[in-house]
Amino acid sequence: MNRTRTAKFAALGALLALAFALPYMVGEYYISLASMVVISAILASSINMLAGDAGLVSLGHAGIAAASGYGLAWASRQDYDLWVQLAVAAAMTLLVSALFGLVSMRTRGVFFLMVTLAAGMICYGIAYRWSDVTGGDNGLTGIRRPEIIAPYWNFYFLVLGALVVVTVLVLIVSRSPFGLVLRGIRDSESRMRSVGYNITAYKFAAMMLSGTVAGAAGAVFVWHAEFVSPAIGDFNSSALALIMVVLGGIGTVSGPILGATTVVLIEQALSTYVDRWMTVLGVLLIASVLFAPQGLAGGIRQAAAGALERVPRKVPAVPQGSAYQRE
Repeated sequence: MNRTRTAKFAALGALLALAFALPYMVGEYYISLASMVVISAILASSINMLAGDAGLVSLGHAGIAAASGYGLAWASRQDYDLWVQLAVAAAMTLLVSALFGLVSMRTRGVFFLMVTLAAGMICYGIAYRWSDVTGGDNGLTGIRRPEIIAPYWNFYFLVLGALVVVTVLVLIVSRSPFGLVLRGIRDSESRMRSVGYNITAYKFAAMMLSGTVAGAAGAVFVWHAEFVSPAIGDFNSSALALIMVVLGGIGTVSGPILGATTVVLIEQALSTYVDRWMTVLGVLLIASVLFAPQGLAGGIRQAAAGALERVPRKVPAVPQGSAYQRE
């Protein structure tokens, strides 16, 4: 156990060091690609917070990200400073997350999935049809990052820091009494209700927390693209984020990061050469469900555990004259 934990922390430290050193090793294109991976991982983490602890699978979280993104885009086009942009994005995030929570907190299973899908499509429809505010299908252009994060390396460090904060938040929530109650709701909602827990309140709180993370992803995505359109909140965006979670491993901390890295890199590598790159992704998803149901994180954990078991352990020598020595 100690060796496994040591190896885990060593690998984590090496990956963090590599991530923070990346801007000094590669050019602007690859830093932009890495930023997109990190942003996707943040959105996937928001879905994983619900699916992993509470067992609530959402297909509408891109709608929350879109609300935050449009709020930030509007504030940016009004030439407001950084803090006002963030405040508007946060207000839109909390408003839409609360609406998602209100319409979904009394549902579970496939009904929760369908309600969140419908809520996400409503967000997409508003963005598409309310063209006077959102620009319709053409979206909103002319969005500029604040001066402090205008250089691509500064922006990369911002989103990477945000992912670290989100990851720590996921760990804290998962190990807190709140996370324990969510897992109880996931395993047996009726039992948790029978012992006096307010199930709807816990579901609403989980949606608000998860939606806040999704809103953060939407805001930094708009800064990354310097553009926003209804596509940010469509079904494909929500479905891709959920695929990232499944590929990486539902309920694992590293799963959304591994899944986001896989999906974004597959898209970049294949979309130039293959018209239907999502077909390849679909085959990979089916293979993952059939042969690695715990996702990439689970597969890596099992492989690492097997490798550590094959490493011989050092057995301490028995002192001369010990009572444990045979005569």
